[in-house]
Amino acid sequence: MRTLIIAIALLACESASFPAAAQFNPLTIVGRAISTTMDMRTKDEVANDVEISTEANKRLLDDKHAEWKGVSLLVFAQHLVLAGAVRSGEARKIVEEVVKKDRRIRSLRNELTVIRKQGDEGSLVGDTATNTKIDAVLTAAKGISSVNMRWKTVNGHVVLMGVAQSKDEAALAVSKIRE
Repeated sequence: MRTLIIAIALLACESASFPAAAQFNPLTIVGRAISTTMDMRTKDEVANDVEISTEANKRLLDDKHAEWKGVSLLVFAQHLVLAGAVRSGEARKIVEEVVKKDRRIRSLRNELTVIRKQGDEGSLVGDTATNTKIDAVLTAAKGISSVNMRWKTVNGHVVLMGVAQSKDEAALAVSKIRE
């Protein structure tokens, strides 16, 4: 039985620093190319997810009221999670409205953070390091098929989505990220 992980917001581990992990790693690109061939989705489903993401990003760019700059889209099997930071609750709603116009989207989860004051944007370096750490941990973990999961760290919070083969695999992925 597969377990769909729509979105789980996790507090990233702040105690460890991974400055080297934030650097460009060409092996990550190779790993992603290889993992695409192991994806549980069909070629058509992958293409559909790419189209959903591309078209949603275009709509955000075209909308004068949407704050697309701080928004990331995670799409897997036509399920979409909005991650990132916006400046107001109104902007959060606008982004969701603009994105959900696509009828192919099965579900949409809005995990956008509203920035309350200057400086709440978080650290790009810290978030990138956390993403790289999660990539390494989930890829190396036995019992986790990370190729079917997506994650994004925003302001020190991790948003995880994707498909696990079981509830145990989903719980293991969450526990590995929290370590």
